[in-house]
Amino acid sequence: MMKTSKLAPIVIFAFNRPYALKTTLESLQANIESKSSILYVFVDGPRLDNSDDSNKVFQVQDLVRHINGFKQVHYVFSDKNKGLAKSIIDGTTEVLRIHGKAIVVEDDLFLSKSFLRYMNKMLDEYENDKRVMQISGYTTKINIPDDYSYDIYLNIRAQSWSWATWYDRWITVDWEVNDYIQLKAEKKMQKAFCKGGSDLFNMLRGYMEGRNNSWYIRFCYSMHKQQGYSICPIRSLVRNDGFTQEATHCNVYNRYKISFEEMHLGEFVTSPNIQPNKKIQKEAIKYWSLRWRLIGKFVTALLKLFK
Repeated sequence: MMKTSKLAPIVIFAFNRPYALKTTLESLQANIESKSSILYVFVDGPRLDNSDDSNKVFQVQDLVRHINGFKQVHYVFSDKNKGLAKSIIDGTTEVLRIHGKAIVVEDDLFLSKSFLRYMNKMLDEYENDKRVMQISGYTTKINIPDDYSYDIYLNIRAQSWSWATWYDRWITVDWEVNDYIQLKAEKKMQKAFCKGGSDLFNMLRGYMEGRNNSWYIRFCYSMHKQQGYSICPIRSLVRNDGFTQEATHCNVYNRYKISFEEMHLGEFVTSPNIQPNKKIQKEAIKYWSLRWRLIGKFVTALLKLFK
């Protein structure tokens, strides 16, 4: 694929949260690059078993019809409820086929003013580095070694809270997980996969057994098999508002909470030959360790008990 300096299109996946979408859009519009960026919005259809969906989805659609502040706005409204995984896979594939690269955002995220500049810079700089499968705008709260001089790091685990990729990486993902029988039978393969977090194999098994419908875990597994990386900022450029008081998860302890602040209003320090840093990787993965997940469940139980 020819290297290009054009701004990547932004893709938003929305459903039934008009207020959350409005907040996400406003944070995007605060990025100066938004005026020169193409925006695609995919709105999923209402669920048949949920009477509240139709009105909320209609509100989201009405909001989308009146979006401004971008170079172009394209939107697709689904008549039926496809579910988040199919919506993301289908919509992202469609945009990537046209543009070759894309920045993907869900409708519960608040983005830094430097988010688009960061994402586009990383897409341009690492387009030809086939080790890099994904660019992430999010990172967990990590301690950076004093002698580390870059504003990014390589992560063996993919991220789902704002990300970007290229068409040639996306089409390598095995959405059917064709080697799952072998993975399920071989503990050594499971252990290698779980170097990115002790929850990974169980999450993938949950998908294969029909207990979740995650696109993300399938992307994680494909990235792992290709020995790929996600590029993450050393300080998060994204805050997930799915854990604010207005959200349905407000009584769930959020171990991924970060100290969100505007940062990097100058240039991001990168390297064309960046290598994994063991200390940073250990820090980044600890939030998915069994210990941290048990702490999260315990604190969540306390929050619900004293609600």
